[in-house]
Amino acid sequence: MSKTVNNYQEIGILIDSGKPMVFTCHPEARVTVRQLSNKDTIKATITISISDTCVGIVETEYASIKDLLDAFQIDDLAEIWEVLD
Repeated sequence: MSKTVNNYQEIGILIDSGKPMVFTCHPEARVTVRQLSNKDTIKATITISISDTCVGIVETEYASIKDLLDAFQIDDLAEIWEVLD
């Protein structure tokens, strides 16, 4: 099954009338992680950006660092971490 894609000029009137539309983009997610001192959970703050513009911030907790890594499909040996001051 193929999908039809349109530009905004073609479907703008549909958006204006309340019709739900979808598009795909490739944002960057920067995840700040810390162990909560009073809990056994890991807190993750996920900052979602497109180019240099922040388009959303989500905070969520994970039961363990393994659960967090699994959620992002990251191997525990991946050299991706930087230490914040």
